[in-house]
Amino acid sequence: MDAIVKTALIAVTALLATSASAGAQAAYTPCEAAGDATLVEVAVASCDDARVVATALAAETADRSETVLRAAGWSPVRAAATDNRRQYDLIAIRGRASLRIRRNGTAPDLDGWAAGRELLFARGTLVGGRPPPKGAALCTSAFLISLGGHPGGLSAAHCGGTRSDGTTHRRTAAVRRPPQNGIVVGRVQRNLARTRPLDALVLPVPSGPGRPSAAVVDRGVSRPPWFVAGVGRATAGRRVCFTGRTSGVDQCGQIVGAGKRRAELLLSAFAGTRVRCTTIRARQGDSGGPVYTDARSDGTVYAVGITTLVVGAQARMCFTPLIPVLDALNATLVTAAAG
Repeated sequence: MDAIVKTALIAVTALLATSASAGAQAAYTPCEAAGDATLVEVAVASCDDARVVATALAAETADRSETVLRAAGWSPVRAAATDNRRQYDLIAIRGRASLRIRRNGTAPDLDGWAAGRELLFARGTLVGGRPPPKGAALCTSAFLISLGGHPGGLSAAHCGGTRSDGTTHRRTAAVRRPPQNGIVVGRVQRNLARTRPLDALVLPVPSGPGRPSAAVVDRGVSRPPWFVAGVGRATAGRRVCFTGRTSGVDQCGQIVGAGKRRAELLLSAFAGTRVRCTTIRARQGDSGGPVYTDARSDGTVYAVGITTLVVGAQARMCFTPLIPVLDALNATLVTAAAG
């Protein structure tokens, strides 16, 4: 068997079982605290804007955070407890601006779908707040799409797995908030690997109070998210980045050129899926993560693909291009508002 194909087999198995940084180093700007906030930061917004929000939050209990943010014109992304569990950070966006406010107390149950979050896939029923069940797979969320007028979230099809009869093996998923299962999103809606050489599936996204979804690439709480502005093509030599639950945010490199296309064709034939490969290293658990263009100075990126597998001794990341996935689903990419 060809050595490349042997390596690909090992790589696919490794990713299923569970660098340079981006060019535009977007960061929050610290502001003077207001209200009961212990930390206030903004990106592409004024400190006055953020202090208005912080002051309004101080007048309400934590469980009213979403209402306060929306009344002030901001869309919540999530709330996350700090390491000491005595404080929490609120992340919110407005157009392509973002803010981070830290308050004392217990974090409200405010979280939803964004690209780059940790996902858990399981065969049976998932229950929020309980440890991952036996046989579960850990992967990463990709981009937000609109499918038949309804929102959906992308990830890699092999995270769910396909049985010999074509059904999905691990049918249920959750946006994980370690060490617990987190937010149960439900059953896989579409699994393209059943009928197409495309390693992509669609999950329902959380909805309702406290369950926002955003067309952003999550970069944790200490860095502002990237805003998804549109679809980018997987052209040779293009600089791209990916975010994975294991490797972390903004792992960047280039899509390989024509000289490496033979390896891609062999991988596609062997793994049964269409991929483009890069110079970026990936690791176990990164599967399903968003692949996107290098960030622009305004914090926007273009969606290029879904992390699929690694190949070779250097564990180079290969991904499923997004455009054929959207075409096969008859779906559109959800993008962030410009205003």
